[in-house]
Amino acid sequence: MRRTGSPTQSVGAATRFPFFRILSFNNECPHQNHSSNHHPKKNLSMKNLITLTLAMMLFVAPIFSQSTTTKADQLDQLFTHCSDNNLFNGTVLVSENGKVIYRKAFGYADIEAKEKLTPESSFYLASVSKQFTTMGIMILKEKGKLSYDDKLSKFFPEFPEYADGITVRHLMTHTSGVPDHYRLGAYKVDLTNSDVKDLLVKQEKLDFEPGERYSYSNGGYVMLAMIVEKASGMPFHKFMKKNIFDPLKMKNTLVYDESKPKVENRAKGHHHVSGYNDYEILTSGAGGMYSRLDDLHKWDQALYTEKLVSKETMEEAYTSAKLNNGDLTDYGYGWGIQQTDNGKIVQHSGGMNGYRTFIRRDLNQNNCHIILTNKGDALAMGGINTAIANILNGEEFELPKIPLSGQLAKMMKENDMETAITDFKKMIEAESDKYELDEMGINALGYVYMNEEDYETAIEVFKLNVELFPNSSNTYDSLGEAYMENGQNGPAIKNYKKSIELNPNNENGIAMLKKMGLDESELRQTITIPEDVLDTYVGKYELQPGFVLEIMREGDKMYVLPTGQQKSEIFAASVTRFYSKIVDAQVTFNKDENGKIVSLTLHQGGDYEAKKLE
Repeated sequence: MRRTGSPTQSVGAATRFPFFRILSFNNECPHQNHSSNHHPKKNLSMKNLITLTLAMMLFVAPIFSQSTTTKADQLDQLFTHCSDNNLFNGTVLVSENGKVIYRKAFGYADIEAKEKLTPESSFYLASVSKQFTTMGIMILKEKGKLSYDDKLSKFFPEFPEYADGITVRHLMTHTSGVPDHYRLGAYKVDLTNSDVKDLLVKQEKLDFEPGERYSYSNGGYVMLAMIVEKASGMPFHKFMKKNIFDPLKMKNTLVYDESKPKVENRAKGHHHVSGYNDYEILTSGAGGMYSRLDDLHKWDQALYTEKLVSKETMEEAYTSAKLNNGDLTDYGYGWGIQQTDNGKIVQHSGGMNGYRTFIRRDLNQNNCHIILTNKGDALAMGGINTAIANILNGEEFELPKIPLSGQLAKMMKENDMETAITDFKKMIEAESDKYELDEMGINALGYVYMNEEDYETAIEVFKLNVELFPNSSNTYDSLGEAYMENGQNGPAIKNYKKSIELNPNNENGIAMLKKMGLDESELRQTITIPEDVLDTYVGKYELQPGFVLEIMREGDKMYVLPTGQQKSEIFAASVTRFYSKIVDAQVTFNKDENGKIVSLTLHQGGDYEAKKLE
């Protein structure tokens, strides 16, 4: 299953393990964010490839204190390390209390031509565009042109009857049930918003009842862009320029669509295996924008003012959506939301083709950092974001390790598959102090070969990932997809079933098994666990100093409360394993030899043990 960027990424010492908010770099073509069950034939989009993933939240020595150097010096030390180790190719801006303290470019705008990046280079923003789309909606709401409670059917009566239950608010918060169009196989290079709408109109039912759950939907955001056009009477790109970019003097920001405007100083997307990954993308709303560091900093600062909308309207945008059952999603109107000990953080990531992007804003401190990359294998974003937050907070920071997936890719290019895997396993054992084993990076590498229709190689990569991460639902899902695409339905069914066993909320796996003729009723099972057993799981589990998962029982329901976040319900997959319906995360409770619960393991982009506190 392709993993995208999520909108949020945990950062800082107290929030390194976000149980529900793994940021993907939220990929436009994905917050599971977002899975896709088909691979693109031309444009490569890897969901949750970076973002926010715990696999990318790397722990490393050495640890640096701030006693003798400035924050700018430490930021430069961080990014120089990442650039030197092929972990970062892009531009970065960091501001503190509204003032820019670090702004720099590393690497190449055109990697093959060796044309260097500058801080003025333009990047495709992918899902970072979503916050601008919702701003368009908010502007129209304040002008009385629409209401957040307007129904989708008001603007597009051609949708089936279910559109009467979908509001603009549902679309902004990814709670509409509208499918992600990439999951429906909409990957052609010249795909337009009208194409997406036509595809969605053909869907006979929603993924779920509106408001029932959170599920990242790029299709929903394409519809928001089209609603902006309907309500304003203007093409989306012209509305955004007139109402957002021009008022904020964002002279180097634009919406790229069928009008195909010229993008000055454009960085070309690139991936280390497939080379250029730089196709034109004509859809907007879910993505579609190009911008630069300085324009995005203008955007950040403008959101503290009332240049575009009122402060009350912005505060609502920064408020977590509430589901029908009362649970909060940690996603507002185009922003991932994280409550920390120091106040509220809003953030979003993006990823499409060779591009990865990220913006994080500390609303209490008026701190911001913006990262724009054009190299799809610059995978240390979790470690980078954690280090930046720690530097700004005056805390110790760590330099990211090198993800092993890049070494595997190199070995596969230089050797046959058997030799590459043998050498890779030796490296895992011998050089763990230098490299970090990363589930999501290996998963992404498999999809590079899927994209090239080299299914046999993809199967071998995914089989290795299953061997390395046997408790991950996603590794089995990806292997199942590769077998299915290769015409091997037997092993495909076996692996999809295992994926659903580990994560019963894997709607993609269920959909694929239905596609191969299995009865859905056989795939959904209700697990009932006695309350006295549930009580043995209740308690606090420490993932790292300062970050705890508190497990609670309320009647026959179980909840998890991560440090600095909202509590969310978890559901039984087995007697000892529970899963979230909000993101792809599960926990397994572990017993000692006497049957006492002594720890849990968090499965979220890797396996992380948390000891139970007495």
